[in-house]
Amino acid sequence: MQTNEISKLMQESARDAVGYVAEQHKLQLDFSLASLQDIDTVLTTLHQQQQQQSHSAELLFTLSNIMGAYVGEVFINNYGGNWHSNTADNAAPYISVHLSDKEFPFASVCYHKIVQDNSISVADYVEQAAAIVMQ
Repeated sequence: MQTNEISKLMQESARDAVGYVAEQHKLQLDFSLASLQDIDTVLTTLHQQQQQQSHSAELLFTLSNIMGAYVGEVFINNYGGNWHSNTADNAAPYISVHLSDKEFPFASVCYHKIVQDNSISVADYVEQAAAIVMQ
């Protein structure tokens, strides 16, 4: 998949996140840095649901990827960077944002917040990532 195809896919996935969050969580996302607080709220709700009854692997994959796409688009809009497909491990390819020789796997961060560690803040992760690349 070429860079422009990946970018288009991630932009579409981010729009899917906006629709999902509006429909299922009654929050309006606007691609601002402040909206990442809403993403954290949604991921916290998903984490709580996951603790009560596990989501299917397919749903976890989809939610992690659309939320990660949204976070990545917010990051790119505010700090720059581009989407990159990492296929070094054919069994576990992933898409991340690259900027200044750094890689930010936002979907992975979302997945870990849902499944393992609700104390993770996507908003804080983006702030830290921005600080790293702006040094």
